[in-house]
Amino acid sequence: MRKNLKLMWKWALVSLSTVLLLVGLSACSLFQGQSIDGNWTSPSAAKEMYAEMLSVAGSEEAFAYSGHKFEEIISKSEVNLHVQNDKAVFEVVLFVDAEVFFTALKDEQEAIMQEELKKAGYNYEELSPELKKEVDASLLSPDEEIRQMVQTIIDEMTKTMDGTYAADNGVIFTKVFEADVNRTGETFDITEAGKIFGEELVEEGESYEYTYKDGVLTLKGEKSEDDIVFEKKK
Repeated sequence: MRKNLKLMWKWALVSLSTVLLLVGLSACSLFQGQSIDGNWTSPSAAKEMYAEMLSVAGSEEAFAYSGHKFEEIISKSEVNLHVQNDKAVFEVVLFVDAEVFFTALKDEQEAIMQEELKKAGYNYEELSPELKKEVDASLLSPDEEIRQMVQTIIDEMTKTMDGTYAADNGVIFTKVFEADVNRTGETFDITEAGKIFGEELVEEGESYEYTYKDGVLTLKGEKSEDDIVFEKKK
């Protein structure tokens, strides 16, 4: 009987230790705040940024002759936040369609050629094959030159944004900031600001409050309308 009581007492102590350990871990987790690790995206911030980009690009009339639009080339943008082990990276992503860009430049060049011939009193379709060949040779760049121009422009865009271009996916990534996540204080403590976007928004050493509730992560701005609302990326 004593052996059984001793065994029961031993198991009771083990069970109690386990419960205390779980309570301690839960309390520790509660004290530290909820983990927000994962990949997040802000459709509202991306939509606002993209609309502003289209507004600026539209005023420049890059394709005045062919009628192509900027949004055909930069098809969309994303505002993303990646959090792992309480380290956060905030980035902006632009989706660039190089093939559409090539087509747009080629169409623009041909439209300009047609316009210049029209001004001179000619119609390209009515030219003889020999004259068409001469016109093509003198006014039209070969496809490989246009493709090289596309790549040069994308490279320059990437450089201007201080970003990275992934040709396989057709995206330009640029970092806004890196930060340590303080779950206790619910802040992003900025450790590095991006050279382009980041300098306009954050400074190294500053802290920015966030809230996390019902699966929604909100980076707080000076006013509520300045908040950036993130949802888990699917």
